[in-house]
Amino acid sequence: MTFSPNQFLANLDAKGGGLAKPSRFKVILPIPELLSKRFKDSFGSNLLNIANDILDIGEAFRGNGTGVDVTTATKNPSYSFRNDATRWLALQCESTDLPGKSFSTSDVKIYGPTFKVPNQITYNDISLTFMCNSEFSERKLFDAWMEVIRSPNSHNFRFPKAKGGGSNYMTQITIIQYNDFVKQIYALELQDAFPIGITSQPVSWSEDGFHRLTVNFAYYKYRTIYDGKYDTNDILASLIGTGVARAQKEVFSKISTL
Repeated sequence: MTFSPNQFLANLDAKGGGLAKPSRFKVILPIPELLSKRFKDSFGSNLLNIANDILDIGEAFRGNGTGVDVTTATKNPSYSFRNDATRWLALQCESTDLPGKSFSTSDVKIYGPTFKVPNQITYNDISLTFMCNSEFSERKLFDAWMEVIRSPNSHNFRFPKAKGGGSNYMTQITIIQYNDFVKQIYALELQDAFPIGITSQPVSWSEDGFHRLTVNFAYYKYRTIYDGKYDTNDILASLIGTGVARAQKEVFSKISTL
């Protein structure tokens, strides 16, 4: 059978409208409450949260394919969806992976040839790469996060679980894959995730680019979310955010003319 480009393209269109692109993704990284207290919400963020409450934008986390239940998450100190840090990390995350998993096996021989049976599942660690803003906010946040895990004063590692429920430093990361029409076609929910390493950041007089920060995360396991809905709430939030930014710009321009 000879290769037919038209048949190949027609097959892709019939199966979902083309190929999945690695650039169509979003990372939701709620930070622990101990950290969220250090990063206060801005005025514009509060306006967005009011709009989100009215529009029930929580469905983007609960029923739109992320698998995260906001009603549960708001009661859990591990999660802080409403904090500015969570929103800006989603925007600043330049690259990551959809992590893999594998089975370790044991050799078994009952009669005849030896064969393998699975005995343990292993989940790969994950790396998130962020673009750093001019305030170095990303580096400061993850430095503080690792200080929550291990006290810089006593040098003791803190308990992962909090007394009142939830976690002191663990969180739940969701990585969403979209198609070209902002439909969530696949997602992974990483449970009990926490940073285990911050890579070095080179500095040089010959470099005129911008800083990137790569943070390595470990987690307990992940849950696969096979399908989702169109993320209309996320689109609407972006439009509202654009309106807020435009309004702020107009206000600042008027103030500068006074």
